[in-house]
Amino acid sequence: MKNAVPVSAIALEMDEQDSALVQTAKSSRHPWIEVLSIVLLAAAVFVGLDFWEDWFSSVDQVICSVCLLIGLMVAIGRSTWQGEQTRSRIFFAGLLFCLAAIVIGSSYYLARPQLSGIACGLILAAWCSVRILGESVQHSLSLGLAFFIPSSINALAALGAFHWLESIAISVTSGLADAAEQTNVREGEKLIFGLGVVDQFSCLGKWDSVLSLFGIAMFCILSFRRNFLPGVITIAMSVLVWIAVQGSAWVVLISLGNRNGIWYDWTFGLELGLFLLGAMLVVSIDQFFSALLEPIPFEFINLDFPLFAMVWNWLCGLPKLTVTVPQREEFAQDDLDP
Repeated sequence: MKNAVPVSAIALEMDEQDSALVQTAKSSRHPWIEVLSIVLLAAAVFVGLDFWEDWFSSVDQVICSVCLLIGLMVAIGRSTWQGEQTRSRIFFAGLLFCLAAIVIGSSYYLARPQLSGIACGLILAAWCSVRILGESVQHSLSLGLAFFIPSSINALAALGAFHWLESIAISVTSGLADAAEQTNVREGEKLIFGLGVVDQFSCLGKWDSVLSLFGIAMFCILSFRRNFLPGVITIAMSVLVWIAVQGSAWVVLISLGNRNGIWYDWTFGLELGLFLLGAMLVVSIDQFFSALLEPIPFEFINLDFPLFAMVWNWLCGLPKLTVTVPQREEFAQDDLDP
């Protein structure tokens, strides 16, 4: 074929390591990394003991923590451990260890035990960056971010974010009831219907709260190694699923109650069924968007207009700073002639 133009692909690795910095991995056999990690971790837990005791006192926070821990173990187990040790990795890990020590000191002197979670995340990220050598440092940071979640949730609760979510859930339930022609009156944080009062909208403190579904979303992100965009969508949809499931269940109960003249209570069995339904929806949504946000294969890229495909593949690959550029291979005319 004289007119055939072979196509190849070049990957421009923006986070590629300098080959001059590569050295033998003798330091990876030394136990100082584990010793330093354990010492800093013990210090972080000690200064944040009050925070962790309060965190594990709520059942939904325990469920969220269990999902995070299982997701972390699966993610670490699926990671590629074989690779080359570099000075840049050791420097990066040392920087994270120093930041963790600073956060621990700040937590102690400022009497803010919630900073302990941030310190634990930095320690885990530092350990992963020098132990999981077959992965980029972005992977180590993503694993460490899991320990930021308890402190972040504590900060969001202090800012009133969960109270705002409860208000949205009540408004959505009221709107759904109006659409179903069920007369209701909102009074503060509850809805009053003809046969009873609807007031089960707690975002925190209950095992079927939004935090439990958030933990399941984080399990999917960590264990299936989702990229940035699918992960953000999964987290956002876990909140929407909780609001939609809670509101729809109340409207169905109210409609059945008005039809039968009976007020149906919010029972444990109903909570369990709704929690399982919400968990299945979160996992299904995660699978759907992860399949939707797949990079475009090279054979389907128009080489005359590759910009859209390049941008799409770059977005789908975040947080990896990798740009894959398709290009035609150039041959002399004599090489194409038979």
